[in-house]
Amino acid sequence: MTLYVVDSSIVFKWYRQPGDEEYVPQAVSLLERHLHGDLEIHVPDLLFYEMGNILRFKETVVSKGALTILRETFALALQTHPIDLLLAEETFRLAREHDITFYDASFVALSHLLDASFITADKKLFAKVKTLPTGLFLGSLS
Repeated sequence: MTLYVVDSSIVFKWYRQPGDEEYVPQAVSLLERHLHGDLEIHVPDLLFYEMGNILRFKETVVSKGALTILRETFALALQTHPIDLLLAEETFRLAREHDITFYDASFVALSHLLDASFITADKKLFAKVKTLPTGLFLGSLS
């Protein structure tokens, strides 16, 4: 089974309309393939904190209420991973090596540890990690 680690820039797009912002159809396609069992989506449990924070400050841009979206995100059967020492060490190494936040690096590190592809819609983040063999930009997916 193909494994992907997605960050909050992808998950937020699951709750947007195609005309709202770029790459919504590609993000929704990933989710649909996950729900049909064609691939597995893995995330560090940090994702839920990030989604809560995004929704706290962008609640007016989503058609559903923030709490509804949080509930739905928990119900998606994403494979969640709590931080442990191994993940923390890899996260710190990648954060320093690629000059990215510890938060962003946690998603990349998880993809390394799982031998999974990391997918983001964050152009600035992707520019810093595009040299990694596991990094994919959402816009490059069909």
